[in-house]
This record gives sequence, C-alpha cells and structure tokens, in this order.
Amino acid sequence: MQIYRAQALVCSLLFEDVVPRLHEMLEHERRHLDDFAAVMQTRGVRPCRALGLWALGGFVLGAVTALLGRNAIWACTEAIESSVLCHLNWQLDYLSVHDTELRAVVLGIIADEEDHRDYGLSQCRPGLRASTVALVARASTKLAIWLSERM
Repeated sequence: MQIYRAQALVCSLLFEDVVPRLHEMLEHERRHLDDFAAVMQTRGVRPCRALGLWALGGFVLGAVTALLGRNAIWACTEAIESSVLCHLNWQLDYLSVHDTELRAVVLGIIADEEDHRDYGLSQCRPGLRASTVALVARASTKLAIWLSERM
C-alpha cells in the first residue's frame, strides 16, 4: 500500500497522468488491508510486528521508483504483484483445507492483484533499468513476506 502512496505523491509533481491509476490501486490495497484487519479482529490476532518496517520499505521503494520514471513504476508494480500472487496462491492451497473463511478473503484479493500485475506488465518497456527495478522489487517483496512469516 505504501508503495502506491509514495508513487502517487511523487507522480503528483512529475507525472500527473499516472496518479489516477495509482490512486485506484491504492484503494484496492486499502480494502485488502481492511479485509484482513476485520478477520484478525474477530479472531483476536495482532498484526505482524514487521508491518511498520514493511510500510517504511514500501514507501521508500515507491518514492525511488517514481523518481526513476513511469517505466520503473510499472516494472515495480509487475514484480511486486507477481511475487504477492505467488504467495497468495500458495496460501490458497493451505487455506482450502484449514481455513475457508480466510481463503474467501484471499480469493477476493487475487483479482485486484492480477489486474495490478497485468497493468504493470502492459505499461512496462523491457530494458536494463526495468529489469533492475524488478529484481529489487521482487527481492524486497520476498524479504518482507519472509520476515512477516517469522515475526
């Protein structure tokens, strides 16, 4: 969520045409967070301790990619959403057996994530900068997931 927030902030100064799409994706992410928060609250589960670190890292990644330009934004989006989708699909396998309520929440999120990934892919032009941004974004996302699973 913080990635899109930072990108929208920077783009409001540099690339105004991109801002509406970033706000739309940000709204999707807010809804996803609200959906997870509602399930956690009903179960008395606390948020992950890495959430603050994840948010800070996301904001920095979003700001940097926006400063690098439109292509970097969309390379970042595709890479992050691909990594998130891989994780969510893995969770679906587990949840189909162990937690149908949470599985329904995850299923509700996947369509938005696929849309974000596909849009990023459609807007990104291949190149060294895009490949580098994608590599950093994938690694950052995988690290954030890994930390979240352990904290």
